[in-house]
Amino acid sequence: MKVFPVDRSARDILKRMLIVSWPALAVLFLTGVISIFFSEITFTVGMESIWKILLRFLRFLFILVIPIPLLPHVCGLMQGLLNRRNLRLIQIREERHSDRIPWQIWLIRPFQGIGLAMLIATKLIALLQISSNSAINSSIVLPPPQFNLGRFLSATAVAVTTSLLLSFLWSLDDLGIRQHNRKTGEIKIIGKYLSALLPILFGFYGMFSLFESHERLLAVRYIAQMVLALYPPFLVLAVVHKFFTEKREGLILMRLKVRANSNHGPLNSPFSMNGGNH
Repeated sequence: MKVFPVDRSARDILKRMLIVSWPALAVLFLTGVISIFFSEITFTVGMESIWKILLRFLRFLFILVIPIPLLPHVCGLMQGLLNRRNLRLIQIREERHSDRIPWQIWLIRPFQGIGLAMLIATKLIALLQISSNSAINSSIVLPPPQFNLGRFLSATAVAVTTSLLLSFLWSLDDLGIRQHNRKTGEIKIIGKYLSALLPILFGFYGMFSLFESHERLLAVRYIAQMVLALYPPFLVLAVVHKFFTEKREGLILMRLKVRANSNHGPLNSPFSMNGGNH
């Protein structure tokens, strides 16, 4: 049974997306309940914290999801770097749209997003430290007491970059796209290290280093707060991306100029299986 069955009806697709996204809704509910009593857990406290949590979730989710329709254009720009000299992109049909068990979508990909976002954020902070020639403390990564345009634009840039990069790498994985060296015959996974666990490890390590002046327990609490805030939108991003790539598989393959792999048979049109269209 597929975890992500594709349906032609937009209403059914939305319903299935909500069902698959239930862990995000559960974390949001838990965060709201906790925030009523403990401000140190969620940065806010009291009944008013519930709408603030929902607003923060919807705002960040919108920023993450809105770049997804640009994915085919990103693939068109990237294909020139991947199809060069003796290297070409091929599709291994046996590995496309694999039936992922829920924990891979609910756990691995959201934390890939969180880790990569933290990694990009720490690099941005390091760049600011160099340009300003001054130390920047950990308060820059914590929610400000009131709206700050500069912080909002920085967070938006980090979120959009993270969304596009992960969407591109996830697409290559979901569609079974590999890079074939025609000279050596080697077939390898593109970005297998970046799209696996390294963003999680380096991202959390980089963020933890920002809190080196704090007690270790306090640093762990701050990072846990950030995970509670970022996990729901990144999980929904993973779900939306999965449905989008299944619907637009043909267009993505065309923009990447993916070729047939003679060792695995010709690439038939995916539309008969997934209902995708250009």
